[in-house]
Amino acid sequence: MERRGASRVVVGEAELLSGLFSNEWQLIQRGEVLAKAIRRPRNNYTRVTLSDGTRWMLQPDGWGLVRAVEDDVPFARATRDSFWGNRWEISGLGFAYLLQHDGRRPRRWELAVGREPAAWLRGSAVNYNRVRINAPISIPMAAALLSWHVIARPWEAVAFAPELLTREVGGRLTDPVPPV
Repeated sequence: MERRGASRVVVGEAELLSGLFSNEWQLIQRGEVLAKAIRRPRNNYTRVTLSDGTRWMLQPDGWGLVRAVEDDVPFARATRDSFWGNRWEISGLGFAYLLQHDGRRPRRWELAVGREPAAWLRGSAVNYNRVRINAPISIPMAAALLSWHVIARPWEAVAFAPELLTREVGGRLTDPVPPV
């Protein structure tokens, strides 16, 4: 399958914005909406619509694993790399980063290749309703959105419960097997 996402990058300053108590987010750069995301906290997934109409789903897939899926094909993932959730491996087609919390300052994260920082993510003083991204070099939009997904609601990223999947998410769920 051809990946159309090669040009889907974030470089420079960008923001993920949401209203207070809202599950709707926008990734904005230079006044342009690059993506819209709708979180479904009951099912722990996020539906993303890019500016070109492409749809992705960010969904947990086991303890400490979140996958980015397009057309039922996983193409990127975030894997928890520490017990406390302050370090994640963000990887996909053509990229691999380490997302690490800056333990000295609250709501500060670094996305790095090896020991070299590629981007920084900062929540606001009180919460993650506004996440600023500073990427001096280009990073894939999938890496930025997976990073946001695991830092904004870390308990959703690790609290996967298959029984909460609805037909909307799973699509392939079967009816319960009748007793014999």
